[in-house]
Amino acid sequence: MECIRRALPVVAMALLYAAPARAEETSGAVLPEDECRAIWNTAAGRSDLGRDGARPYIDSFESVDANRDSKISNAEFKAACAAGLVHKFSKQE
Repeated sequence: MECIRRALPVVAMALLYAAPARAEETSGAVLPEDECRAIWNTAAGRSDLGRDGARPYIDSFESVDANRDSKISNAEFKAACAAGLVHKFSKQE
């Protein structure tokens, strides 16, 4: 229950900050839960996700880091997935 209570503001902020510039690339596509989990495991594993680790999957770190602690927790990442802010591939190749 605590996780849900923490995630709700994150989801709200993520929806407010959804990047319209990415619309042509992903159409704000919401990743399925299993894909979101796989990206998290690849990018962060068991720790929080820093800016460099998030770069390939998140266009705007600030949009996902809802509590502004300079890291993305698993709850923040899941909320970003649900808001369509996480994508599978890096644009910066």
